[in-house]
Amino acid sequence: MKSQNTRWTGTLLLSALLALGGCDLASNSQPAAAAPDQAAAEKPARPAAETKPATACPSQDFDAFLAAFADDADVQRAFTERPLRSETVDANADPEPKPVTAMLDGDALTFPLMASRAKQQAEGLVLSQTELNGDKQVLLAKPDTDYQLSFFFRKGECWTLYRMRDDSL
Repeated sequence: MKSQNTRWTGTLLLSALLALGGCDLASNSQPAAAAPDQAAAEKPARPAAETKPATACPSQDFDAFLAAFADDADVQRAFTERPLRSETVDANADPEPKPVTAMLDGDALTFPLMASRAKQQAEGLVLSQTELNGDKQVLLAKPDTDYQLSFFFRKGECWTLYRMRDDSL
């Protein structure tokens, strides 16, 4: 009976060692440098709100930034605050036109928001800039018409469009 208990204990001990050894072998089968990649792969993706834009800031210089912003819808998507404050004029309001403010996001936010420089030139739009407390206001207007569209940018890690105003009637 003693030899049977010893044999049974030995079998259990051998099974336990093999099981533990299998775990060690499995965990050591990858090089140590691969472990952080595996850990990163197992982490859940961060929510979109926490991720940085995939598009790099085109420039800290506003004029260079504005050129890239106007000519590239992806830059506009990446550097537009969400929701975007949009101010328009309801020309059909009674007794006179009245301002309307909306916060645009999702399907209500259609890109491109600003016409490209080529389109601005083709349509006869004139661009002017002003500075307001460190923020930049860009006005696109068409002479001899009521077309007036303003874009407001503020500086953070990059320039960001935070407000749009359409004063056209």
